[in-house]
Amino acid sequence: MALFNWENDIAQRGTPVPIRETARVIPGMIELPRRKIIAIQTICILSLVMLSLAGQVVRYQFNRPFALGFIDFFYVDLENNLPTWYQSVNFLLAAFLLGMLFRSARRMSERFARHWGLLALGFVYLSLDEMASLHERLINPLQRIIQPSGAWAPTWVIVGLIGAAVAAVYFLPFILHLPHRAKLQAIAAAGLFLGGAIGVEMWTATMFDTTDLNFKNSFRYALMAHAEELLEMIGLLVFIDLLLRLAEQKPPVCIGISGR
Repeated sequence: MALFNWENDIAQRGTPVPIRETARVIPGMIELPRRKIIAIQTICILSLVMLSLAGQVVRYQFNRPFALGFIDFFYVDLENNLPTWYQSVNFLLAAFLLGMLFRSARRMSERFARHWGLLALGFVYLSLDEMASLHERLINPLQRIIQPSGAWAPTWVIVGLIGAAVAAVYFLPFILHLPHRAKLQAIAAAGLFLGGAIGVEMWTATMFDTTDLNFKNSFRYALMAHAEELLEMIGLLVFIDLLLRLAEQKPPVCIGISGR
């Protein structure tokens, strides 16, 4: 389990009291049971995808396009609905865990402490992007400049691939320093997430005429959208599991709350 302790710093020094008892839960400590979290998250992901897919079956096979708004509320390819909120909160959970690992690494003067902090900030941005679809705002301006077609039609993937390549080069030493299992899990998580977010997005663009404003209105497209979002959700969950495993190996993190 990952343990985080929140203590009131009554000692005017502004520094939390270190805790050495990691084998048991201490009063005032927030316990994060990894297995339960991952099990609940897995059930949530499967439930959301199944509800979303069922809605698309009702929409296209039974000609019920709205069903009192429930179809859009659960559809994984739309914004500002339950799957979007769920994924955004998960990005924030990953950012929180990364922040705790950054705090622990910095206190222990670890070589790659800065990398944990940068990853935490990156996942805060991803949470905002999930809610506001910031990356899709790049599509129209880039299309006017380079006029792509086929797999490159969703032009934001160009920026996404460049960003992923830069991040891979920068974080490669950090990834390589991780334990063997953690290293493989980090690579698997990135592969699953990017495979969905960029890979399936590009594949979908080759299957449809993206100049047609109605190209998303088909059951075939909905299936591709579910594949994309499912890979993203699983990739993020694999990463959260990795962070919880790494947190298990760290001393509990204390966060002082001062009255100043």
